Amino acid sequence: MKKSLITLLLPFIMLPGISQAADLANGKSLNKNCALCHGTHGQGASGKLSPRLAGLPKEYLIKALEDYRSGKRQNYMMMKTAALDTISDKDIEDVSAYLSAIEIKKDPAFDIIQPTGDPEEGKDTFKGDCKSCHGRDGFGKPKKGAPPLAGQHHEYLFQSFKMFQSKLRHHDNDIEDETFDDLTDKDLTNITAYIATLDNKKFDTTGATKIKVPDVVAKRAVPAAPAPVIAAASANSAPAKAPVKKNPGLQVQDITQTVAQMQLEEGVTPEDAIQAMLSKATEINFKVVGQQHVSKELEARGVETPFLSIMQFCDPMDAREMIINNPIFASYMPCRISVVEDKDNKTWLMMLNLDMLINSELLDTKVVDTAIRVNSALLEIMVAGATGDF
Repeated sequence: MKKSLITLLLPFIMLPGISQAADLANGKSLNKNCALCHGTHGQGASGKLSPRLAGLPKEYLIKALEDYRSGKRQNYMMMKTAALDTISDKDIEDVSAYLSAIEIKKDPAFDIIQPTGDPEEGKDTFKGDCKSCHGRDGFGKPKKGAPPLAGQHHEYLFQSFKMFQSKLRHHDNDIEDETFDDLTDKDLTNITAYIATLDNKKFDTTGATKIKVPDVVAKRAVPAAPAPVIAAASANSAPAKAPVKKNPGLQVQDITQTVAQMQLEEGVTPEDAIQAMLSKATEINFKVVGQQHVSKELEARGVETPFLSIMQFCDPMDAREMIINNPIFASYMPCRISVVEDKDNKTWLMMLNLDMLINSELLDTKVVDTAIRVNSALLEIMVAGATGDF
């Protein structure tokens, strides 16, 4: 069985009939794993793969996770990194309750903007085909099991519509649903353009309302084996920000960050893992800029040491984007995946989560998008290494 370290959190959900009271502290701890792809507070990112989870109805999140666990919905990366096939009922409920309790829809900083499409054209289609289930305002109807569409990233919505159109996904209340059958891609783009305007009506433009996160202390994550686990610094909700003093000499800034780890599967050697990672990096066009085989160098000098190799990756445009936002990111470049042997002779792959808090503040939305995209690429490379999959 796989023994990966990460309990990544993606559309997490629970089984019907689970009645235990949700443990928000445990949910917060589990959410550190989800944050690699869905953002520190479940805010998601632009693109098709990182939908917004924050504020979605708990029952919807529970249902979604159940579908992944049962195989009704499939995502290879989620299954490998989050061990969704073994996640417990209690963890499903806890993380779903925690994400559902995060309130971001009143904060204009999380506005969804779509520059393409015709909102007026989309409005007519939405009112004809969508509002009966998802509400006139687009914020869903929990009693019908219909989640909010307003406030969701438009690329993800478009992809979801295409999956319904091709029958890769189905509405639970109508397996033979034909809602999307006659709609063109232009029609779908117009619908998402209209949906992107709906969250504006909830915003508090006074600046008095910001993101609200449950005030709980995250427990240490103890997932059931062989579920993956997130290790490291906790992504606590931001405390009151202390002003950063501009000293003439050394300056120190606070970073809150997590580390993701995966154990090599049985039969996969460190050398296999390295070759698989190099192959995957080439496949997804992620540039390898360096390799440091530390243990090999030391052994050549006659020094016995646990295995340690460091793989370095970098996309120059991503690096540019991040340091323009904050030069602190230069401290984390190039991105790394380390292959390291622990005291029990088990070999792990480790990487840093680039979506971090700097001086207790969330990153700018555009930088979060870049950080999550890089995280996703690194995770894909790391999964290839852990499984030895070329």
